[in-house]
Amino acid sequence: MATSTTAPAGSGTPEKSAARRKTDVSGLFEKWALVGALVVLVAVCMATIPQFRTASLFTTMLNAQSLVLLLALTATVVLRMGDFDLSISQTMVASAAVIGQLTTNGTSPAVAIPLALALGACVGLVNALLVVRIGVDSFVATLGSYTALAGLSYLITDSRIVAGASDGFINFSRSQIAGIPLITWYAWILVIVLWYVYQRTPLGRYSLFIGGNRNAATLAGIPVNRIRTGAYVVSGLLAAFLGVCFFGYFGAVDPSAGGQYMLQPFAAAFLGSTAITVGRFNAWGTIAALYLLTVGITALQILGAETWVTNLFYGLALMLSVAAAKIAGRRRAGGAK
Repeated sequence: MATSTTAPAGSGTPEKSAARRKTDVSGLFEKWALVGALVVLVAVCMATIPQFRTASLFTTMLNAQSLVLLLALTATVVLRMGDFDLSISQTMVASAAVIGQLTTNGTSPAVAIPLALALGACVGLVNALLVVRIGVDSFVATLGSYTALAGLSYLITDSRIVAGASDGFINFSRSQIAGIPLITWYAWILVIVLWYVYQRTPLGRYSLFIGGNRNAATLAGIPVNRIRTGAYVVSGLLAAFLGVCFFGYFGAVDPSAGGQYMLQPFAAAFLGSTAITVGRFNAWGTIAALYLLTVGITALQILGAETWVTNLFYGLALMLSVAAAKIAGRRRAGGAK
Protein backbone atom coordinates (compact mmCIF):
# COMPACT_ATOMS: atom_id res chain seq x y z
CA MET A 1 0.00 0.00 0.00
CA ALA A 2 1.40 3.32 -1.08
CA THR A 3 1.76 5.95 1.52
CA SER A 4 2.14 9.69 1.05
CA THR A 5 4.27 11.72 3.32
CA THR A 6 3.30 15.30 4.07
CA ALA A 7 6.07 17.58 5.20
CA PRO A 8 5.48 19.34 8.47
CA ALA A 9 4.08 22.85 8.18
CA GLY A 10 7.31 24.41 9.30
CA SER A 11 9.58 22.24 7.12
CA GLY A 12 11.80 24.06 4.67
CA THR A 13 11.17 27.48 6.17
CA PRO A 14 14.18 28.15 8.46
CA GLU A 15 16.13 29.75 5.61
CA LYS A 16 13.16 31.92 4.70
CA SER A 17 12.65 32.91 8.32
CA ALA A 18 16.31 33.82 8.67
CA ALA A 19 16.17 35.87 5.48
CA ARG A 20 13.03 37.59 6.72
CA ARG A 21 14.68 38.42 10.04
CA LYS A 22 17.74 39.74 8.24
CA THR A 23 15.53 41.93 6.05
CA ASP A 24 13.63 43.21 9.09
CA VAL A 25 16.87 44.12 10.89
CA SER A 26 18.22 45.79 7.76
CA GLY A 27 15.02 47.77 7.33
CA LEU A 28 15.03 48.81 10.98
CA PHE A 29 18.63 49.98 10.72
CA GLU A 30 17.90 51.91 7.54
CA LYS A 31 14.84 53.53 9.12
CA TRP A 32 16.61 54.80 12.23
CA ALA A 33 20.21 55.23 11.01
CA LEU A 34 19.85 58.99 10.57
CA VAL A 35 18.38 59.45 14.05
CA GLY A 36 21.14 57.25 15.46
CA ALA A 37 23.75 59.33 13.65
CA LEU A 38 22.27 62.48 15.20
CA VAL A 39 22.42 60.98 18.70
CA VAL A 40 26.01 59.77 18.21
CA LEU A 41 27.12 63.13 16.76
CA VAL A 42 25.60 65.04 19.67
CA ALA A 43 27.25 62.66 22.15
CA VAL A 44 30.66 63.05 20.47
CA CYS A 45 30.32 66.84 20.36
CA MET A 46 29.33 66.97 24.03
CA ALA A 47 32.34 64.83 24.94
CA THR A 48 34.87 66.83 22.91
CA ILE A 49 33.51 70.39 22.66
CA PRO A 50 32.75 72.16 25.96
CA GLN A 51 30.21 74.54 24.37
CA PHE A 52 27.96 71.58 23.56
CA ARG A 53 27.50 70.94 27.27
CA THR A 54 25.41 74.09 27.68
CA ALA A 55 21.65 74.20 27.14
CA SER A 56 21.93 77.69 25.67
CA LEU A 57 23.82 76.39 22.62
CA PHE A 58 21.11 73.85 21.81
CA THR A 59 18.40 76.48 22.26
CA THR A 60 20.26 78.83 19.95
CA MET A 61 20.71 76.11 17.31
CA LEU A 62 17.04 75.12 17.38
CA ASN A 63 15.81 78.70 17.18
CA ALA A 64 18.27 79.72 14.46
CA GLN A 65 17.14 76.88 12.20
CA SER A 66 13.38 77.38 12.63
CA LEU A 67 12.93 79.21 9.32
CA VAL A 68 15.00 76.62 7.47
CA LEU A 69 12.94 73.83 9.04
CA LEU A 70 9.71 75.55 8.02
CA LEU A 71 11.02 75.93 4.47
CA ALA A 72 12.19 72.29 4.36
CA LEU A 73 8.77 71.08 5.48
CA THR A 74 7.14 73.33 2.88
CA ALA A 75 9.40 71.85 0.21
CA THR A 76 8.18 68.32 1.01
CA VAL A 77 4.59 69.23 0.04
CA VAL A 78 5.55 69.38 -3.64
CA LEU A 79 8.50 66.99 -3.52
CA ARG A 80 6.14 64.21 -2.41
CA MET A 81 4.36 64.58 -5.75
CA GLY A 82 7.60 64.11 -7.67
CA ASP A 83 7.90 67.84 -8.42
CA PHE A 84 10.14 70.70 -7.29
CA ASP A 85 9.30 74.16 -5.98
CA LEU A 86 12.56 76.09 -5.90
CA SER A 87 10.73 79.39 -5.49
CA ILE A 88 9.71 78.97 -1.83
CA SER A 89 12.61 80.89 -0.27
CA GLN A 90 12.15 83.84 -2.60
CA THR A 91 8.37 83.72 -2.17
CA MET A 92 9.03 84.09 1.55
CA VAL A 93 11.28 87.10 0.98
CA ALA A 94 8.93 88.74 -1.54
CA SER A 95 6.01 88.34 0.87
CA ALA A 96 8.10 89.81 3.69
CA ALA A 97 8.98 92.69 1.37
CA VAL A 98 5.29 93.36 0.70
CA ILE A 99 4.51 93.37 4.42
CA GLY A 100 7.54 95.48 5.31
CA GLN A 101 7.03 98.09 2.62
CA LEU A 102 3.31 98.47 3.32
CA THR A 103 3.36 98.47 7.12
CA THR A 104 6.34 100.82 7.44
CA ASN A 105 4.44 103.28 5.26
CA GLY A 106 1.31 103.24 7.38
CA THR A 107 -0.74 100.38 5.93
CA SER A 108 -2.54 98.23 8.49
CA PRO A 109 -1.20 94.69 8.99
CA ALA A 110 -4.81 93.54 8.47
CA VAL A 111 -4.39 94.66 4.85
CA ALA A 112 -0.70 93.87 4.33
CA ILE A 113 -0.79 90.25 5.53
CA PRO A 114 -3.68 89.14 3.25
CA LEU A 115 -1.92 90.82 0.31
CA ALA A 116 1.27 88.90 1.10
CA LEU A 117 -0.66 85.63 1.37
CA ALA A 118 -2.39 86.42 -1.92
CA LEU A 119 1.03 86.87 -3.52
CA GLY A 120 2.04 83.42 -2.28
CA ALA A 121 -1.14 81.85 -3.63
CA CYS A 122 -0.61 83.55 -7.00
CA VAL A 123 2.96 82.25 -7.18
CA GLY A 124 1.64 78.76 -6.48
CA LEU A 125 -0.99 79.08 -9.20
CA VAL A 126 1.55 80.33 -11.74
CA ASN A 127 3.90 77.47 -10.90
CA ALA A 128 1.02 74.99 -11.22
CA LEU A 129 0.01 76.48 -14.57
CA LEU A 130 3.54 76.10 -15.91
CA VAL A 131 4.23 72.65 -14.48
CA VAL A 132 0.86 70.89 -14.32
CA ARG A 133 -1.06 72.42 -17.20
CA ILE A 134 1.63 73.32 -19.72
CA GLY A 135 4.08 70.59 -18.76
CA VAL A 136 7.22 72.65 -18.14
CA ASP A 137 9.83 70.81 -16.09
CA SER A 138 9.22 71.77 -12.45
CA PHE A 139 12.89 72.48 -11.76
CA VAL A 140 13.12 74.92 -14.65
CA ALA A 141 9.72 76.53 -14.08
CA THR A 142 10.18 77.20 -10.38
CA LEU A 143 13.77 78.36 -10.86
CA GLY A 144 12.31 80.92 -13.25
CA SER A 145 9.74 81.90 -10.62
CA TYR A 146 12.51 82.24 -8.06
CA THR A 147 14.43 84.61 -10.33
CA ALA A 148 11.35 86.69 -11.16
CA LEU A 149 10.46 86.96 -7.47
CA ALA A 150 14.00 88.09 -6.68
CA GLY A 151 13.54 90.95 -9.13
CA LEU A 152 10.11 91.71 -7.68
CA SER A 153 11.59 91.85 -4.17
CA TYR A 154 14.11 94.46 -5.27
CA LEU A 155 11.35 96.43 -7.00
CA ILE A 156 9.09 96.40 -3.93
CA THR A 157 11.87 97.46 -1.55
CA ASP A 158 13.51 99.90 -3.98
CA SER A 159 16.67 97.76 -3.70
CA ARG A 160 17.17 98.53 -0.01
CA ILE A 161 16.71 96.82 3.33
CA VAL A 162 13.29 97.64 4.78
CA ALA A 163 13.40 97.83 8.57
CA GLY A 164 11.03 98.93 11.31
CA ALA A 165 8.81 95.94 12.05
CA SER A 166 6.14 96.79 14.61
CA ASP A 167 6.02 95.15 18.03
CA GLY A 168 3.08 93.06 16.84
CA PHE A 169 5.14 91.43 14.08
CA ILE A 170 8.14 90.96 16.35
CA ASN A 171 6.01 89.36 19.06
CA PHE A 172 4.40 87.08 16.45
CA SER A 173 7.76 85.41 15.85
CA ARG A 174 9.85 86.12 18.94
CA SER A 175 7.46 85.84 21.87
CA GLN A 176 8.35 82.79 23.94
CA ILE A 177 6.46 79.85 25.39
CA ALA A 178 8.51 77.80 27.87
CA GLY A 179 11.57 79.77 26.80
CA ILE A 180 11.15 78.83 23.12
CA PRO A 181 10.24 81.46 20.47
CA LEU A 182 6.91 81.13 18.70
CA ILE A 183 8.61 80.63 15.34
CA THR A 184 10.13 77.40 16.66
CA TRP A 185 6.72 76.27 17.91
CA TYR A 186 5.27 77.00 14.44
CA ALA A 187 7.89 74.68 12.94
CA TRP A 188 7.12 71.84 15.34
CA ILE A 189 3.38 72.28 14.85
CA LEU A 190 3.87 72.04 11.08
CA VAL A 191 5.87 68.83 11.59
CA ILE A 192 2.89 67.28 13.40
CA VAL A 193 0.33 68.57 10.89
CA LEU A 194 2.26 67.26 7.88
CA TRP A 195 2.96 63.95 9.61
CA TYR A 196 -0.77 63.52 10.17
CA VAL A 197 -1.66 64.48 6.59
CA TYR A 198 1.06 62.29 5.07
CA GLN A 199 0.45 59.22 7.23
CA ARG A 200 -3.20 59.33 8.26
CA THR A 201 -5.23 60.82 5.42
CA PRO A 202 -6.21 59.74 1.89
CA LEU A 203 -4.57 62.91 0.56
CA GLY A 204 -1.23 61.79 1.98
CA ARG A 205 -1.58 58.39 0.31
CA TYR A 206 -2.65 59.99 -2.96
CA SER A 207 0.36 62.31 -2.95
CA LEU A 208 2.66 59.33 -2.48
CA PHE A 209 0.94 57.42 -5.28
CA ILE A 210 1.23 60.44 -7.59
CA GLY A 211 4.91 60.82 -6.81
CA GLY A 212 5.54 57.13 -7.45
CA ASN A 213 3.61 56.63 -10.68
CA ARG A 214 1.56 59.48 -12.08
CA ASN A 215 0.02 57.48 -14.92
CA ALA A 216 -1.07 54.66 -12.63
CA ALA A 217 -2.56 57.21 -10.22
CA THR A 218 -4.58 58.73 -13.06
CA LEU A 219 -5.83 55.30 -14.15
CA ALA A 220 -6.83 54.62 -10.54
CA GLY A 221 -9.15 57.61 -10.65
CA ILE A 222 -7.06 59.95 -8.50
CA PRO A 223 -7.44 63.63 -9.57
CA VAL A 224 -3.71 63.99 -10.20
CA ASN A 225 -3.64 67.46 -11.76
CA ARG A 226 -5.98 68.92 -9.17
CA ILE A 227 -3.91 67.57 -6.28
CA ARG A 228 -0.63 68.73 -7.83
CA THR A 229 -2.12 72.19 -8.39
CA GLY A 230 -3.31 72.27 -4.79
CA ALA A 231 0.16 71.28 -3.59
CA TYR A 232 1.74 74.23 -5.40
CA VAL A 233 -0.85 76.63 -3.97
CA VAL A 234 -0.31 75.29 -0.44
CA SER A 235 3.44 75.59 -0.95
CA GLY A 236 3.04 79.22 -2.02
CA LEU A 237 0.74 80.03 0.91
CA LEU A 238 3.07 78.43 3.44
CA ALA A 239 6.03 80.32 1.97
CA ALA A 240 4.07 83.58 2.21
CA PHE A 241 3.21 82.83 5.83
CA LEU A 242 6.92 82.36 6.42
CA GLY A 243 7.35 85.87 5.04
CA VAL A 244 5.31 87.12 8.00
CA CYS A 245 7.53 85.08 10.35
CA PHE A 246 10.67 86.32 8.59
CA PHE A 247 9.76 90.00 8.92
CA GLY A 248 8.82 89.59 12.56
CA TYR A 249 11.84 87.50 13.50
CA PHE A 250 14.45 89.78 11.95
CA GLY A 251 12.51 93.04 12.20
CA ALA A 252 13.56 93.84 8.64
CA VAL A 253 13.75 92.34 5.17
CA ASP A 254 16.71 92.22 2.79
CA PRO A 255 15.58 91.60 -0.82
CA SER A 256 18.70 89.52 -1.45
CA ALA A 257 18.01 87.10 1.42
CA GLY A 258 16.30 84.43 -0.69
CA GLY A 259 19.56 82.93 -1.86
CA GLN A 260 20.66 82.26 1.71
CA TYR A 261 17.67 79.96 2.21
CA MET A 262 17.53 78.18 -1.14
CA LEU A 263 19.84 75.20 -0.66
CA GLN A 264 19.44 74.21 2.99
CA PRO A 265 15.74 73.22 2.92
CA PHE A 266 16.25 70.80 0.05
CA ALA A 267 19.33 69.25 1.64
CA ALA A 268 17.27 68.56 4.76
CA ALA A 269 14.24 67.30 2.82
CA PHE A 270 16.22 64.85 0.66
CA LEU A 271 18.35 63.62 3.55
CA GLY A 272 15.17 63.23 5.61
CA SER A 273 13.65 60.99 2.95
CA THR A 274 16.29 58.36 3.79
CA ALA A 275 14.95 57.97 7.35
CA ILE A 276 11.80 57.09 9.32
CA THR A 277 9.68 56.29 6.22
CA VAL A 278 12.56 55.39 3.93
CA GLY A 279 12.34 56.48 0.29
CA ARG A 280 9.53 58.96 1.01
CA PHE A 281 9.61 62.64 1.87
CA ASN A 282 8.35 62.84 5.43
CA ALA A 283 8.12 65.34 8.27
CA TRP A 284 9.99 63.51 11.04
CA GLY A 285 12.85 62.54 8.76
CA THR A 286 13.16 66.15 7.63
CA ILE A 287 13.47 67.50 11.17
CA ALA A 288 16.04 64.82 12.10
CA ALA A 289 18.07 65.58 8.97
CA LEU A 290 18.08 69.32 9.55
CA TYR A 291 19.19 68.98 13.16
CA LEU A 292 21.93 66.55 12.11
CA LEU A 293 23.23 69.07 9.56
CA THR A 294 22.92 71.90 12.08
CA VAL A 295 24.90 70.09 14.77
CA GLY A 296 27.61 69.19 12.25
CA ILE A 297 27.97 72.74 10.95
CA THR A 298 27.88 74.26 14.44
CA ALA A 299 30.63 71.91 15.59
CA LEU A 300 32.80 72.84 12.61
CA GLN A 301 32.26 76.55 13.24
CA ILE A 302 33.16 76.24 16.92
CA LEU A 303 36.32 74.38 15.92
CA GLY A 304 37.30 77.36 13.76
CA ALA A 305 36.15 76.39 10.27
CA GLU A 306 35.91 79.19 7.70
CA THR A 307 32.52 80.66 6.76
CA TRP A 308 32.55 79.00 3.33
CA VAL A 309 32.44 75.60 5.03
CA THR A 310 28.67 76.00 5.57
CA ASN A 311 27.93 76.18 1.84
CA LEU A 312 30.36 73.35 1.11
CA PHE A 313 28.79 71.21 3.84
CA TYR A 314 25.23 71.79 2.62
CA GLY A 315 26.22 71.28 -1.02
CA LEU A 316 27.86 67.94 -0.29
CA ALA A 317 24.96 66.97 1.97
CA LEU A 318 22.50 67.71 -0.82
CA MET A 319 24.41 65.65 -3.38
CA LEU A 320 24.83 62.69 -1.05
CA SER A 321 21.26 62.84 0.25
CA VAL A 322 19.78 62.96 -3.25
CA ALA A 323 21.87 59.92 -4.19
CA ALA A 324 20.87 58.12 -0.98
CA ALA A 325 17.20 58.97 -1.52
CA LYS A 326 17.39 57.61 -5.07
CA ILE A 327 18.98 54.37 -3.88
CA ALA A 328 16.44 54.00 -1.07
CA GLY A 329 13.60 54.55 -3.52
CA ARG A 330 14.94 51.87 -5.87
CA ARG A 331 15.38 49.40 -3.03
CA ARG A 332 11.86 50.03 -1.78
CA ALA A 333 10.47 49.61 -5.30
CA GLY A 334 12.47 46.40 -5.74
CA GLY A 335 11.25 45.05 -2.42
CA ALA A 336 7.66 45.69 -3.44
CA LYS A 337 7.95 43.46 -6.49
